[in-house]
Amino acid sequence: MFLMNDVISEQQTVHLSELDEYLASKFLDRQSALRFAMSKNDSQGYITIKQEMNEIEIEERGIDFELSPLEYQSLDSINILDFTNQTIYTSSAYEFFDFMLMYFSYLEYLLDFTGSSWRVKIISFKEVE
Repeated sequence: MFLMNDVISEQQTVHLSELDEYLASKFLDRQSALRFAMSKNDSQGYITIKQEMNEIEIEERGIDFELSPLEYQSLDSINILDFTNQTIYTSSAYEFFDFMLMYFSYLEYLLDFTGSSWRVKIISFKEVE
C-alpha cells in the first residue's frame, strides 16, 4: 500500500540555485518528511536529485546552519562530519547543499519544512575523492 508520502519521483537534473523552489514544490499538501538522494552532476552547479520512499521521522533537536562571510573564511575549522550526524536547520536549502557538495559527491537525506526553515537529516553520504 502506498501512502501519499511514498510517491517516488523520477530522477531529475536541477541547478542548485533553483533547489529551494524545487524542494518547496514537493511539499505541497505534505505533512511529513520526504526522502531524497542527490549527487553532483558537474562543476556548473547542476545536481541529480530523486525523491525516494520514506517512513522515518526527523528528530526535532538540532543545530542551525547559516554561514556568514566570516565563517566562510574559517572553513578549515569546521568538522564537516558534524553536519552528517544530527538534524540541521537552515533557511536556505541552496546554501546548505552547495556547502555540503564541496565535501560530498552523494547525499541521501530526509527533509521537511518547519514553517520558517528547512529541517535536514543526512542519512548517508559519499565523500568527494
